[in-house]
Amino acid sequence: MAAAVFGVFLAGCGSSLIGPASTTPTSSASATATSAPPASTAPLAGEVAVAFPVVACTTSSGGPLGSQGWRPTVLLAPIPTTLVGRVQFYSDGVHTLVGPSGWSCAQTPTNQGATGLAVFPPGVPDPSAIGVPPAGAEGIFATFDNTGLARGIALVCPFFTVLKWQQAEANCTGLKPAGEQSSLPTPDIASVTDPSGVAGTLEGSGGAQTVTGTVIFPQVQPAVTYGSSVNIAAESCSLTDPSLCPTILSDFEVREFPVPASTNR
Repeated sequence: MAAAVFGVFLAGCGSSLIGPASTTPTSSASATATSAPPASTAPLAGEVAVAFPVVACTTSSGGPLGSQGWRPTVLLAPIPTTLVGRVQFYSDGVHTLVGPSGWSCAQTPTNQGATGLAVFPPGVPDPSAIGVPPAGAEGIFATFDNTGLARGIALVCPFFTVLKWQQAEANCTGLKPAGEQSSLPTPDIASVTDPSGVAGTLEGSGGAQTVTGTVIFPQVQPAVTYGSSVNIAAESCSLTDPSLCPTILSDFEVREFPVPASTNR
């Protein structure tokens, strides 16, 4: 019965809400979409759940990934219908990102330490394949780590309060690069902006375009107080068309909000 009602709803709209796999762009939009808290962007009035196609990510060398996790072919999301045809999902079976339609997606090589995904333009090499993406590299870059490791602390310490011994272990001062802007819309989420020419903490920053991003550090107690390991995540949106970044980052904040690794001392 529920499926029949859903079908009637789509028919009554007069147009399909299924995002096509085509890369032909629709009219330009600078809209922002989000879902329930803890997203840091205000909800879009009149948004509906739209079905968007999901592209399978590859290894850094372009080969198929192993059979891990769940690999749907479509996903529903509260993304503006004006973005149908302009964005789609990219997934490795464990993590899922929104990115421009028709792009490529690869897992971050494991020899870089933290795991991650990179969504980048077609016909170009993965900017993250040989290390940190260079300044001005276009792409969506996501990192998944934890604060039980020095590299995880280094990722969050410019934006959140961490223990002194953790700062020393990660060799970080807690200071942001000159020109980088950040705010805490919630205690768990830092919104970060690296303006044009500012080589900040976000991957791809330092080039001609402004790069925006989000860093998620769940303030789980007593783990944070005692320096126990907590799962964290970060995403950088480095696009020549920045109008897509609010939607991309908002979806990441909700979809990839980490489940705490530990709540113990």
